[in-house]
Amino acid sequence: RLSKEDDTPSSRRSRAARSAVTELRAGAAASIPAPPPPTNRALSKFYFPCLALWISGPLLSLVDTSFIGLSAKAGAVGAAGSAAQLAALGPATTFIDGSLYLFAFLNVATTNLYASALAKGGDTKKNRDGISELPGEGVVRTAAKTSLISGIGLMFLLLAVARPLIALYIGPEAAASPGLLDSAHEYVKIRALSMPTSLLGGVLQAALLGAKDSVTPLVAIAYSTVINVVGDYLLVNRFHMGLKGAAIATLLAQLAGTAAMIPSARSKLLARGSSLGLLPRWFTKGEPDEINSKTFLKFAAPVLTLILGKISAFGFMTNAAAGLPGQPQTLAAHQIALSLFFFASPFL
Repeated sequence: RLSKEDDTPSSRRSRAARSAVTELRAGAAASIPAPPPPTNRALSKFYFPCLALWISGPLLSLVDTSFIGLSAKAGAVGAAGSAAQLAALGPATTFIDGSLYLFAFLNVATTNLYASALAKGGDTKKNRDGISELPGEGVVRTAAKTSLISGIGLMFLLLAVARPLIALYIGPEAAASPGLLDSAHEYVKIRALSMPTSLLGGVLQAALLGAKDSVTPLVAIAYSTVINVVGDYLLVNRFHMGLKGAAIATLLAQLAGTAAMIPSARSKLLARGSSLGLLPRWFTKGEPDEINSKTFLKFAAPVLTLILGKISAFGFMTNAAAGLPGQPQTLAAHQIALSLFFFASPFL
């Protein structure tokens, strides 16, 4: 028997959420039949687009590094030289990529929870158009909303404290190099504006992969790649905007990639009339989903342990390179080597 306090609407929602999480994380083994083993052809159709997705990020970083290194003004020295620009690009990209990487648990949770929801099957919940929702819609909505809120918070945090953190990160010797700290800070400020859409795009891609669709994210990445290459060519090579131009090109590429993914994600992951739930519930007057943000946070601890280890390793390497004599050439060489390593690592 439940007391009156235990039978409030919030208590019932809490119990439903805990029950849903238990079933999803356990795989609902009692009710989910074992799927047939995939064929080699099916694995190949899924594997190769996933590999392309995996190398797309390092490839874009390598493109930025190449344009920055090869497009400096002829005879430019100091902060405008290619070595100084590459030296600033190293800690700036590590700082931005590390910030995004901290929220990779959202992608892991989205793929796991969405795939489990698909295996479990649908329920009788209706959307505002009276159409039965597809399995996993609650996971997609919660993931999208959580990623957007997290991205907005991360964006304001980076805009507020990026400069002192970068100065602490690279150390006093590298920070004393002419223009290095200013260029790195400017790059981070511009890239920080893409944090909400970057995290949103990440969870949408993760949900599509959970639905065994690796082609739609690949098409979005193709849009992003074209925008980034064209933007780098125009802003860095033609207009000689240097690191600022590379940051703007990457920002536009990330916005374009997420924008290209949203329509396909809505049509493939949601029923007609359903929304991604990005607006507040009081505005849309929607019913709360059984899966809430706390469900995603339960994936944070184990994933963050691995992530923090990787970030610390590469962060210490960049910090060590920044402390070597001969700046900015040593930090520029480190950026080139690191970009090549990240591009080659998926094949190792």
